[in-house]
Amino acid sequence: MSVTDAQRAVLEGWLRRRSTAQALAQRSRIVLECAEGHSVMEVSRRLGVAPDTVRTWRRRFIEHGLDGLGDDPRPGVPRKITDADVERVIVKTLEETPKNAAVDRRKGSAQILCEGSSEGELGVCYQDESGPLVGGGRVTDPGPGPGSVE
Repeated sequence: MSVTDAQRAVLEGWLRRRSTAQALAQRSRIVLECAEGHSVMEVSRRLGVAPDTVRTWRRRFIEHGLDGLGDDPRPGVPRKITDADVERVIVKTLEETPKNAAVDRRKGSAQILCEGSSEGELGVCYQDESGPLVGGGRVTDPGPGPGSVE
């Protein structure tokens, strides 16, 4: 299996970015390991995944290139927000400190996330990525844990 220099740069970039989804990072590792000439069984053992997982992502990369490493569309109603919107919210959460972080960090994070986001968008993002932290409502529990939704 061969990987162009441009593809390798993108795959390695996905591995280095803190905001890359873990599933995409794992798929990138699989492709890079296969491109180095390792067998399916060796990649499976090294990365701690099933051989069928290695075969799936190897095949999808061969057939579709980098685009093949994304998730297939899910059944049901199409998403109303894009992956870029979800990534923007996650990056903002991880990389920006709320102005009032010393007072109540979770509440401040929720306020930052709400800036420039509709309630529905925020709810969907958090339902998809980490459960219903805000869920279109407001954070009501200032104690330990992610908070509750009213």
